Amino acid sequence: MGATVAFIRSTLHIKPMMTHPKEMMMKKPVLTIEEPEPKKATRADRPPTEGFVTIVDGHFKSEFDTAEAAEAAGRKLKSAYPMLQIEIYDAATKVRTLLS
Repeated sequence: MGATVAFIRSTLHIKPMMTHPKEMMMKKPVLTIEEPEPKKATRADRPPTEGFVTIVDGHFKSEFDTAEAAEAAGRKLKSAYPMLQIEIYDAATKVRTLLS
C-alpha cells in the first residue's frame, strides 16, 4: 500500500502534509482595544461618602446624586413591594430617613 500512495503522490504532485515548523506557527493578533477606566469599587458593608442611597431592609442599594431621585426610586419600590422597609440615606449628614 505504501508504494501505491507514493505513486499517486508523484503523479498528482501532492505535497506531504507536514511543512516547516515556522510555517505552521500562527501569529497572535495584536489587540488595540481601549480599556475602560476601572469602576470605583463600592462596598456593601460601608456607607457611601457622598450622594444619597436607598436602603432596602437595612441593605444599601442604589446611589443617587439628589435626594429627589433617591426618594422617587424608593417610592416606586415601595408601591411595587409595600412590605419592604425603605430608607433614604444622606451621606453628607449621615442621616437615614424612613419612607412611609
